[in-house]
Amino acid sequence: MKALLVLCVGLALAGCREDDTALPAPVDLSVEAVGYYCQMDLLNHAGPKGQIHLDGMPAPIFFSQVRDAIAYLHMPEQSHAVRATYVQDMAGAASWDRPARWIGVTEAVYVVGSDRMGGMDAPEYVPFSDRAEAQKFITRHGGSLRRFQDFTAAEVLASDAPKQEDRPNDMSLRLKALSGEDRSN
Repeated sequence: MKALLVLCVGLALAGCREDDTALPAPVDLSVEAVGYYCQMDLLNHAGPKGQIHLDGMPAPIFFSQVRDAIAYLHMPEQSHAVRATYVQDMAGAASWDRPARWIGVTEAVYVVGSDRMGGMDAPEYVPFSDRAEAQKFITRHGGSLRRFQDFTAAEVLASDAPKQEDRPNDMSLRLKALSGEDRSN
């Protein structure tokens, strides 16, 4: 009888443990969802977004761009284990402003190098659950296909900012260029 009781308690605890390891479901965007890096309302940004669920955190962190979410996954400074990562599927999307459902980051194929910019007006990795839809996108917007496992840390963490030699060295030149006074640059 005692052995049966221990077995039942063990099975009950194992059942709880299974629930703890289940992947969290993706969370729909709302007015409270802000980009992890930019802290801006994601509903005001076009293009696909990303979300990462971290171990021990009550809510996911959101990203204005899929590329930012993939970069976050490659950063060596992570303080929490990643439980799940989702990106918005552009296959079947109503428009660039209205991506489709959330899919797992490794389920997608990505269009890289297209003419479409992400939510922060920077190059985007555009996720698709359907390779044929991704090929149609490439026909219209350029780019090439990539799988998640083919992204390297060096690639996703590279800055798109101009090289130092392309930027004015003097603050007054920078301000002049930003103000539009110097049209030669």
